[in-house]
Amino acid sequence: MIKGEVIRAVGSLRAVDFPHPESLVPRVLPWALAAGNPYYDYLFGGAELSHRTLEGWMKRASSEVSILRGEFLTCDAELAGGFIALNGRELKRARQADAAALWEAFPSAERVALVERMSNSANLFPPVAEDEYYLTKMGLSVPFRGQGLGRALMQQYLAQGKAQNYASYRLDVHADNQPAIGCYLAAGFKVLSTSESRDGGLRYHAMRYQLGTA
Repeated sequence: MIKGEVIRAVGSLRAVDFPHPESLVPRVLPWALAAGNPYYDYLFGGAELSHRTLEGWMKRASSEVSILRGEFLTCDAELAGGFIALNGRELKRARQADAAALWEAFPSAERVALVERMSNSANLFPPVAEDEYYLTKMGLSVPFRGQGLGRALMQQYLAQGKAQNYASYRLDVHADNQPAIGCYLAAGFKVLSTSESRDGGLRYHAMRYQLGTA
């Protein structure tokens, strides 16, 4: 141990380990929103709508971002951050459920604009194979950023996938999010493709990691 070094106790928890997982939503929502932006603000039509919509989705078991899918990193017994992941088959069903929920939630007068945004971003995220373990959201709460915990969180995600016998891992990341991209590259992910929304306002990298090739 280096003199003056602070040893921090890092561990992991699942949302289903908590008696009331919904109580975690306010703590998880900030980093989940950050991980999903700028796409969410674009699709939903603003930051306030993004916050409200994602909060509701996290409380739905069928959603891509359901809190029940959450895996968390603890640091000194505090919830530092976490990730939400699911396989390609589950992802397809979850996105269909979210699209239906979004349509129902939008007033009729605003649906034309919603359809235009959905059309513009339709090809932004390439398909995910059914047997791939997809990282839909990963992030850290603000007090825990810049401390190297992103690497521990990524290793937790990969270990969880390996424990479930996944060999291929996928994610999509905003092309300007250099800290996240650096973390993914360091873990062995490679850029598969880069896509832009039809109006040119959004640009995302599709990345994949294949077990045993890093």
